[in-house]
Amino acid sequence: MSFTRREFLKCCGRGVSAATMMTALTYAGLENAFGQGSDYKALVCLFLEGGNDGWNTVVPLGAPNSIYTSNRQGLALPQSSLLPLTFIGTAPGQFGFHPRLTGLRNLFNQGRVAVVNNVGNLLQPVTPQQVLANPSLGPSGLFDHFQQQTYSQSLSASSTLGWGNALGGNFTNFNSGPLIPMLMTMVNNTPYLKGPAATITLQPNIQLGITGLPPTGALPPRFSGIQQVTSLVDDLAQVNALNARVSRAIDDSRVVGSVFSGPPPFTTVFPATFLGDQLKQIAVAISARNALGHTRRQLFYAQVPGNAYDFHGTQLVSQDRLLGELDAAMTAFFDATVQLGVSAEVTTFIFSEFGRTIRINGDGSDHGWGNHYLVMGGSVLGGRFYGTYPPVQVGLPELDFPLFSVSGNFRGAFIPQISMDQFGFTLARWFGLSDASGLDVFPNLVNFNAATRNIGFLP
Repeated sequence: MSFTRREFLKCCGRGVSAATMMTALTYAGLENAFGQGSDYKALVCLFLEGGNDGWNTVVPLGAPNSIYTSNRQGLALPQSSLLPLTFIGTAPGQFGFHPRLTGLRNLFNQGRVAVVNNVGNLLQPVTPQQVLANPSLGPSGLFDHFQQQTYSQSLSASSTLGWGNALGGNFTNFNSGPLIPMLMTMVNNTPYLKGPAATITLQPNIQLGITGLPPTGALPPRFSGIQQVTSLVDDLAQVNALNARVSRAIDDSRVVGSVFSGPPPFTTVFPATFLGDQLKQIAVAISARNALGHTRRQLFYAQVPGNAYDFHGTQLVSQDRLLGELDAAMTAFFDATVQLGVSAEVTTFIFSEFGRTIRINGDGSDHGWGNHYLVMGGSVLGGRFYGTYPPVQVGLPELDFPLFSVSGNFRGAFIPQISMDQFGFTLARWFGLSDASGLDVFPNLVNFNAATRNIGFLP
């Protein structure tokens, strides 16, 4: 992304020029001590657009697998192909990950990944009978991609305020003199970060900084001329103040440009995929948090776009490829945070607008409701399941909805047992949000018992 001078000035609030620092130190020098700054934390949101099929992502083994197989039929993964999970503490049963999630399975077994079961957009706790009798008890636009994407990222039928923006807005003053906003997205126009708190787009392989200003080396003539003009002392204090801001904008732009144009200060190799490039960009921003002035908080958004996870057909092939890319990118990202010494300070989580139906639709699945999500990080209380995996229950929390316009064609959608408000609030509390502020950021949280609001997958 490129900045105009006016746009960049809005993002600059440093009171000390970076020019001297940049002439004396390289970018590597700026980052010679990872882990500086107290109470640093970062949240990384990874949205799988289209509605990932959680039932083929986390799968029961052993006896419960017969329930899974009878429902999934042609979509059922062979039990021998699944990657068995080793639980920390009491196991809820036998489960395995999709065969392409080798890295995430290893991180689960090491206690660095947790599974949060049957999460979804939910206004309040409801039963199947209540929703079938009164559909308004569920979120409006249930099963509709666009409406549920908006809802899952803003927790309401409106997209006026994303919960990422609302959460980040509570921490914008934590960082001292940031050069760019602490809310950073890898894609444009996400409801998750919509709102009044400043957000910046860090699309990979796009120059960041003032257009035409190189991050290092001699200044081009026009910028050199600007620097000479701004160094002059004027009789008017307002002119001197403007000159100082312009000079700082140039200095700070070179810092930012050097951060994102040079080689990363880690040796972790990221996959050359759309998602791999996004997570690599995030890792660079984390490594440069001190240079960017983000010594305490950063919040990121990445996305697999284009409804890629909408598996109405050829699901086995499509999900196999996508989950392979997801596993490679997330595993590389975790390795990078370990190398940077911040694995315990960075938490990554995935979610979609909804889950899929457990029963099949040809060689695919239909739009469902509840889904299973993964949370990754050094502080995650992993190697555990949170919430209950429905198919191992007797008396499933299942709804028979006639989806779309297929008369009498019932698929089987599961009512979420954990709301997105509870899921997000658990992440936000770890990030530092107070319980009282949580009721403001997560509008439906008040409808859930206080004892159940924190799911417990983070300390």
